[in-house]
Amino acid sequence: MESDSKLEDLRSVLSCVFEKLGAESLTEPDRIELVARAEVVQDQIDAIEDVIDDEERVRVGTTPVPSGDRLF
Repeated sequence: MESDSKLEDLRSVLSCVFEKLGAESLTEPDRIELVARAEVVQDQIDAIEDVIDDEERVRVGTTPVPSGDRLF
């Protein structure tokens, strides 16, 4: 699935960013930029995971029925 590949790529990028954040020679401006990048990547990961969760619910058939709707 394409989203699984994209998710894995983003997780790899996030891991690299965290690795760079651990460097002792990192300047404060670089640290601020890396934290901002990490937040953007994490937001993208969260968005993809939300889509995957929604697709899973639809596939399994657990989409909630709005209250007040009668089935019969």
